[in-house]
Amino acid sequence: MSPTRTRIGLVGVAFGDTCEALGGIETILAAFPDLVVARMKLPQCTQGTGLLTLVVNATTDEIGALAGRLGMLKSVRVKSVVL
Repeated sequence: MSPTRTRIGLVGVAFGDTCEALGGIETILAAFPDLVVARMKLPQCTQGTGLLTLVVNATTDEIGALAGRLGMLKSVRVKSVVL
């Protein structure tokens, strides 16, 4: 069996209710410390929402697990793509 191949992926996270959602997002990201290569957060204070973009280097299963856990949070929407 060959070793599992890691891929570069992008995970886009849109969230509302900023303070509550960010706490949950940070907790989940702490559970995947070695996957995230870069991150950029764009708060949209006037709308009470925010965007988080993650660049990850992981297997497709790990990317799916991360996106799935983030997507279970209240007021959080997630899209991911593997390059």
